[in-house]
Amino acid sequence: MLAAGTLCAQTTSKVWTLDECIGYALEHNIEIKREELGVSNSEIGLSESRWDYAPSLSAGSSYSISSGRVLDQTTYEFIENNVVGSSSASVSGSVQVFSGMRRHYALKKAKASMKASLADLESVRQDVELNVTAAYLQILCDQENLASAREMASMLESQIEKIQAMVDLGRVTEADLLQIRSQHYAALNDIVAAEGQCRLSRMELCQLLEIQDWESFAIEPIETDEYDGMQLFPLTDSISVKSRPEYRSAEAGVEVARRNLQIARSSYYPTLSLSAGYGTSYSGARQKAVQNPDGTYRYEAYPFFRQYLDNGSSYLSLSLNIPIFFGMSTRNSIRRAKNASIDAQYALQSVGKQLSREYEQALIEYHTSCRQYETAREQLAYAEEAARMMTEKYNLGKIDFTSWNTAMTELAKAKYGLTNSAYMTELAERTIYIIRNL
Repeated sequence: MLAAGTLCAQTTSKVWTLDECIGYALEHNIEIKREELGVSNSEIGLSESRWDYAPSLSAGSSYSISSGRVLDQTTYEFIENNVVGSSSASVSGSVQVFSGMRRHYALKKAKASMKASLADLESVRQDVELNVTAAYLQILCDQENLASAREMASMLESQIEKIQAMVDLGRVTEADLLQIRSQHYAALNDIVAAEGQCRLSRMELCQLLEIQDWESFAIEPIETDEYDGMQLFPLTDSISVKSRPEYRSAEAGVEVARRNLQIARSSYYPTLSLSAGYGTSYSGARQKAVQNPDGTYRYEAYPFFRQYLDNGSSYLSLSLNIPIFFGMSTRNSIRRAKNASIDAQYALQSVGKQLSREYEQALIEYHTSCRQYETAREQLAYAEEAARMMTEKYNLGKIDFTSWNTAMTELAKAKYGLTNSAYMTELAERTIYIIRNL
């Protein structure tokens, strides 16, 4: 029990890094596991297509007892008022010599489906990595906003004591004290909202990681870069969408549709099959004629295994099936396959445009957030200096409460803006790195 308690405490107190979160999600995320099952099903389909070239082999045996007027299966003669046991055994095999290239196209289709499944798995893994990164940075952003809200509430609380002393001295009115108390409670309300947002962010990340205990979940902060005019990716940067897993999956979809069309067309061709078999039988009513030395015959029991040897027969057949008319079903199947092939081409073009748009959008968001970070940092510097000067003037009674409160509000907005722009820039940069597989 002590060991279990120690292990639980270690698990609860663990502080997760971003790389640990991504690795854990890639191993435990349910969406990834579902795509892995899809890959497994594609492997099964590919194996079935390969084994479809193998011949089929079957064997059978039976034993029966009949009474009354019984047909002897070995002599095809009826026996009256008797109980007869009979047995038969057979083994047969067949192979399809020609099927209009249907099996060949089916194998190519299975290989294309396998490529599509692998590309889909890679795409889902990439999406999970992006989502985990975004959720991780969102938690850090919310935690900094919570710290800023608590700092503002603490500053207002200390200011209440100063204003109370100033009211006692008659330097400011009671209205100023009431106003700052109202601002303090508004700041406390911001803390409650920020705490709730932090819980929601932790819960969202834990859902991606498939972790139930999100209340005690803790992450390690990361250092954001200083984006003072430094932009790693120019707006003119481009990426080959053909390397993206989504595009490779769509390409495999085009291949699958093309193979389906070929499979449909193969129904016009004849099929040729070769089959062979061996069978034997036994009848309890049958007797064996044995010649006596004087030239006469006597009948003796015919042993079971001896009958099996003597009654054996084999066959070899070659069958040709030529399709002539099936109610236009083959023609309609080909038309549907053509439409599906054209639609797959359109889907490939749409995926290409979408991937290009996503990357260009990520570049624009990266450059926009970089510029916003630069301006937010300058804004915070001026807001801090303005807040310091306004506080000094308010303490000396040179300005009213409204002017001081405006300066504090602008300071809070500047801190919030800098925090969000910093993490938005970090997220945009990491998104580009993930897309480019850097």
